Amino acid sequence: MSYPDSVPGSHSRANKLPLILISITVVLSLLYAFQHYAGGPIRLAVVSRIQDLVLSPDNSMIAAGANDGRIYLWDTQQEWTPAVLSKHRRAVLRVAFTPDSATLVSASQDGEIRFWDVDTGDVRQTIDVDARLKDLSLASDGSTLAAVGEDGQVRVFDLPSGALTQSLGPNSNGAIAVVLDANGTRVAAGDGNGIRVWDTRTGELVHTLAPYCEDETKTTRAACEEAEEDWLGHEEQVTALAFSPDGQILASGSADTSIIFWDVEAGKVEWASIGHWATVTRMVFNPDGRSMLSGGEDNKIRTWRVPGGQSTAIFEGHLSAVNGVAFGWGPEMILSGGADGTVRVWETRNQKSTFIAWTKKGLQPVWGNLLRHWMLVSGILGLLSLWGLWRLRPWGHLLALLLYVVGPITVVGLPLLEVLIYPLSFAEQLSIAWPLIVLLLWYVGIVFVLMRQPVAVSYEAPESLSLSEQLMVSQRTRKLRITIFIAAVWLLILVVLYSVLRRFNLDVAFMQHYFSFIMAGAWITLRISALSIALAVVLALLGALGRLSKNPVANGISGFYISLIRGTPLLVQIYIWYLGLPRVNIVLPAQVAGTLALGVNYGAYMTEIFRAGIQAIGKGQYEAAEALGMSRTQLYRRIVLPQAFRIVIPPIGNQFIAMMKDSSLVSVMSIWELSYRAQKIGRQNFRSLETFMVAAAFYWVLTVVFQFLQGQLEEYMARSERR
Repeated sequence: MSYPDSVPGSHSRANKLPLILISITVVLSLLYAFQHYAGGPIRLAVVSRIQDLVLSPDNSMIAAGANDGRIYLWDTQQEWTPAVLSKHRRAVLRVAFTPDSATLVSASQDGEIRFWDVDTGDVRQTIDVDARLKDLSLASDGSTLAAVGEDGQVRVFDLPSGALTQSLGPNSNGAIAVVLDANGTRVAAGDGNGIRVWDTRTGELVHTLAPYCEDETKTTRAACEEAEEDWLGHEEQVTALAFSPDGQILASGSADTSIIFWDVEAGKVEWASIGHWATVTRMVFNPDGRSMLSGGEDNKIRTWRVPGGQSTAIFEGHLSAVNGVAFGWGPEMILSGGADGTVRVWETRNQKSTFIAWTKKGLQPVWGNLLRHWMLVSGILGLLSLWGLWRLRPWGHLLALLLYVVGPITVVGLPLLEVLIYPLSFAEQLSIAWPLIVLLLWYVGIVFVLMRQPVAVSYEAPESLSLSEQLMVSQRTRKLRITIFIAAVWLLILVVLYSVLRRFNLDVAFMQHYFSFIMAGAWITLRISALSIALAVVLALLGALGRLSKNPVANGISGFYISLIRGTPLLVQIYIWYLGLPRVNIVLPAQVAGTLALGVNYGAYMTEIFRAGIQAIGKGQYEAAEALGMSRTQLYRRIVLPQAFRIVIPPIGNQFIAMMKDSSLVSVMSIWELSYRAQKIGRQNFRSLETFMVAAAFYWVLTVVFQFLQGQLEEYMARSERR
């Protein structure tokens, strides 16, 4: 429907206030977004994500490289106020101390390796590499330095002189991890899912560590799996490397979450371990060689026993990926640095964090980026809304409500609630979150003005339309307005629920890791549910007709069926179908037995629903049909059942929703449907809450989709009443 142009001068005084407020909001939003994208100073306070962490050999200093191009230094003997070194132009990926602790080496994405005087903070030397760097390693004896860049080239430098001694590779599959052994004689770098090891003195490739089958005659993974033998090695790219102090063991971490301990000389896997639920980011051996630390994108630190490669402890607390780990200055102490901008000191005995230092206090970077994008999008859409409001278009008012009701719940609500879980005092939390609180209050004020009666009424329908058209448009506008607020309420509840679940200490990385495995059973769940409901509808219809029949045989069979099935538990019936029938030589496949058990059970309950629907048809319609000469079959097919189906759709829909959830009971038959997979993998890893949360989320989404389809079907069946 097109509307004639409204006269700008027709705006009332009440309508001018929202125009002014939204104009101010649009201008400020676009200014914030543009200056933020241009690197301007006005922005939310966000932490500097730590990319690496190291403890000096004399245990006096902790250094952390951050994504803002800075290096943060903490003196372990004094108050934890960081000193800052800031010469790099891009993220500092790796830091390392020389053996005398007097020099700090840093590698940045800008392609520069810098040597810092720890006492003065001055740059002693800079090596410019013709590639963006990915990783850096310093030999324990301080003799050799190795770096790998985006070009896959491994560059080896003599540390005292800074001269390039070897240029190795490039690795054909790229490399993002490099490590030197203790005396700097060998360097290892990732090569896809394998590793290449060179002699740094001669540049000769001495070892290639690649995945292999236990039966070495089988050269492919498919052949290995066909023979039911283990395929040893990584499946995805190597992301972290560490040499043991004696150089005999090389540990490698991968994007496939696995950690492999290699016997370097033999080129074979010594121990294979899976512990992290996301990419392994950093590993370091204890100087005594008896243990190892690892950090991962699952926000966890793990300790590993050497020999054996068994995980011995898990340290949880970081809000984002752990990018740096180190053994502390005490025998029962470890250190970690995370993308959440914190350095943490842990006590190994009770696996608790005893101290937390921040690069700077602020929100996680994801929220700063989200607000930047939101300001740009809301500014552009706000201009469109402003034009619609100026032209007195209903859609302009609806768009403004959508922007300033639904949008801020996610953009502002999520970070506000997350701040509450930061390990900070309330005053510090408030100092971080106050801009979001002010922004939220501003949006609330705009919505309050938009919903004032004079304003809301003026945007329900254009005055230029006829009275009948105004009524129709006004009704539709009010309905859409209510829908927006209902959607906002749903979203707000979801945001609060998400915040509450974060406090359950759920292992989100574990849930992501096994999500595809659990969801692989969704199709079986859907198939069993659909076949069961189809069987239940047929049985219910027959049962209802039997209950209404004057034939004593049909009535008796229907009554007994309903009484027996409704009087015994569903789980018992499932066991009878699956375990009882084989005793009379009737063996059914598990899925068939489950489908029959659910269909027969729900058919009994739905029988009464169908009976009530049929009896709701007035007696006069029966008499009219008989007067027209219809047979009993025609009466039910043309008059009774179509009307009864319309009546029973809501309760039948409820039964179908209940059946979808009760289909989880067939997991007792070891059917690999959704719940069985969630239960199996949850028990194996002592993470049942996480796996059942994944399954519950699927059931809920499925229920929401079916409720929508049910509503559409109800409207379709009731179309004759609206004519």
